[in-house]
Amino acid sequence: MANITQQIPDFLGGVSTQPDDQKLPNQVSEIINGYPDPTFGLIKRPGFSWKADLGSSTTYATGHWFYFRVSSTEAYVGVIKAQQIKLWNTNGTAATMTNGTSQSYLNGNHNNFHVISRQDQIIVINKTITTTMSSTTVSGSVAATVDSVANLPAASSNSGSIYKVSNTSAAEDDFYVKSDGTTWNETAKPTIKLGLDNTTMPHKLVRTSANNFTFSAITYDNRTVGDDVTNPSPGFIGKKLTYGFFANNRLGFLAGDNVTLSQPARGENFFNYFVNSAQVQTEADPIDLKCVSLRPVTLTAAVPVPQGVVLFSQQQQFMLFSDTGILSPTQAVIKSISNYEVDPVVAPTENGTNIVFINKTTDYCRVFGMQTQGQGASPLFTDLGKTVTQYIPQTVSAMFSDTQNSFIGLYGQASKKIYYYRSYGEGEQTLMRSWYSWEMPGNVQFFATDTDTMIAVVKGVNQMTLLTSQLNALPTSTTTVSGNPSFDFMVAPTSKTYDVASKTTKLFVPFELIPGLTPICVQDATSGSTQSGLFLTPTTSSTGGSHFILTGKDYSSLNWKVGYKLNFSVDLPRLYYRNGDFVDYTAYLTVARIMFSIGLSGEVEFKVTSNNEAEKTTAGVIFNTGYSPLDQVPIEDRNVFTVPINQRNTSYTLRVFSDTPYIVSLNSAMWEGNYATKYYRRA
Repeated sequence: MANITQQIPDFLGGVSTQPDDQKLPNQVSEIINGYPDPTFGLIKRPGFSWKADLGSSTTYATGHWFYFRVSSTEAYVGVIKAQQIKLWNTNGTAATMTNGTSQSYLNGNHNNFHVISRQDQIIVINKTITTTMSSTTVSGSVAATVDSVANLPAASSNSGSIYKVSNTSAAEDDFYVKSDGTTWNETAKPTIKLGLDNTTMPHKLVRTSANNFTFSAITYDNRTVGDDVTNPSPGFIGKKLTYGFFANNRLGFLAGDNVTLSQPARGENFFNYFVNSAQVQTEADPIDLKCVSLRPVTLTAAVPVPQGVVLFSQQQQFMLFSDTGILSPTQAVIKSISNYEVDPVVAPTENGTNIVFINKTTDYCRVFGMQTQGQGASPLFTDLGKTVTQYIPQTVSAMFSDTQNSFIGLYGQASKKIYYYRSYGEGEQTLMRSWYSWEMPGNVQFFATDTDTMIAVVKGVNQMTLLTSQLNALPTSTTTVSGNPSFDFMVAPTSKTYDVASKTTKLFVPFELIPGLTPICVQDATSGSTQSGLFLTPTTSSTGGSHFILTGKDYSSLNWKVGYKLNFSVDLPRLYYRNGDFVDYTAYLTVARIMFSIGLSGEVEFKVTSNNEAEKTTAGVIFNTGYSPLDQVPIEDRNVFTVPINQRNTSYTLRVFSDTPYIVSLNSAMWEGNYATKYYRRA
């Protein structure tokens, strides 16, 4: 039996649901509340600060949430529910809304809306409403019909008169003119529908000033020339819109198998879906095309890319493009590019140069990446979720991306879990692919990222709560916890009281008390502080107002941050002897101990569970109790912890755990043990 030592180089491989002998050396069985970082290792996710309770959990349950960024210093979270729309800035202050309630167009739930934003306005699309033409018709009547413009009478003697110019017997070359007393100008045929019924069309939310918005129907341009043949209704009329997008300075809508793009915008007016002339097609006319396929096609999403616009349906994908690179009615075409199944509810998202989309089975989700190639070339596809088959439940209903940090996330409104995929590459080489999950302090109603700021809305027992956090903000000071809390709902108490008789200190909190979460109080740095970083686990009470209770002495003079613990947990797989690609799963292997290299960290625990026995904990304490400085947060930037095992590799499980309010960074590990080949020679 040989004594051996092997290394786990890092923990950046993320979660894998493959058998343990098929996992890569740096992959694990589960990561909860971790964040893989190529620089600092697998770290405990940052905590979220409490910003505001937004309202009753029943009022906004199943609402459609969205994020609206105005600038780096001004952004909003909004919700559409029960014929109303509301917004709050990211500090939790409610915006003033004009015409934001009792709007029939806003009747719907989470999956019934699509929202797109540009500059100071948001376009709101209700997917349940069928678009129609207005009941208003073009006024006037046709005075006479002539064969050509040469046969028109003098305009000066026919002011206000409308003539039809028939040209040939074909209806496609008919047009109408109206005299203004000087010249004949092209006009629309009398009695045809004038324009779109804007009560059935997308509406807009306009920011009038900071924290002030107006919601209203959009004024769409009317039909000014031609008739139903030469200037027909847009292809989406009579259908339900499913998606909206901006491309080539046009506003596009999807409906059924049809894609329609407006005329190029004049200023911020994207709302003209009729042609300029019934006589000649111009490059400024709308684009109105259908996707031709042998399969039923209902377009559900669109992603503009340098080559054009990728169009998604449930069973097929298309590219809207032109050879010149500029979309116009004379040159735009649609071609099929792939036949993947795509979930119609969770819209694809861009993540750098990739487009990520999902499809669902009965029990779980598959996640794919699409990378478009040069003009005319087929895109490349990657099965991003292959190593985590059955890890992501089919109940996820939303997806978001953070291009700057190269990750995507998926969540469902009935769960606390967010499932992440993060990658890191240099040039064309991908150096890290990692799946992991976060467990939020409430069911996730909404999640978004803006550079390194994370914004979340979670559902508690009675409240919807707005939380924010900073990603990549590792502590730069050892005397304060405010910069990078590793606990959730972090906020200063609204007030503090001490009762001499019971020797209890009450710290009143602005949020509701949530059963199932463990409260925590952390002393923050303050003038004259001698115990920065001291943390205590209080009891809670709602009698006389929601508060945390500390017993034993008067704590009311100290500077506290309060919130709820978050649990960082990493389940390690079974260890095997490895030699390159060779994994020996038949040998006799005893693991003596595992030594973990820890980066910037506070206290961390290593929980070993032998088969059919209770869990045992080995605590990794950063500071020696006898020498811990009382004015410093207990974290250090490097340490090595030895965890004794002394068991067969098949006889135990190991979990790394931390619920203290400090960061944890797992860098690598070394394990030692005894290895025997059972007298068989490995060729």
